[in-house]
Amino acid sequence: MEYARKPCPECPWRRDVEPGRFTAERFRALAHTAYDMSMHIFACHKSPEGREFACAGFLLRSSAHNMSVRLARQNFEDVISPWPLYTSYRELAVANGVDPRDPVLRPCRNDGQRQ
Repeated sequence: MEYARKPCPECPWRRDVEPGRFTAERFRALAHTAYDMSMHIFACHKSPEGREFACAGFLLRSSAHNMSVRLARQNFEDVISPWPLYTSYRELAVANGVDPRDPVLRPCRNDGQRQ
């Protein structure tokens, strides 16, 4: 699996990046990447269409129970973030305008992964 080694300057997972670069609807559409045993990854927005690679923020915060990540059988220990990140997909989505009561967020895992 290809993946980013650290969050990019505009990464939505970074707390120091102003929310709103992407719409709330986009975060609603990507919520399934944080569901238990999801086969979908949260791709880096800088990855080319058709050759998407995993976002570093996603790997650090929301991938522990992602089946695609687990099947890749990689340790991802080279993925780091010197910046503070949202602690979960739910927190990221809410910060970007998704209603915290939105049913699409209910199945999202909140595992407190490493940074």
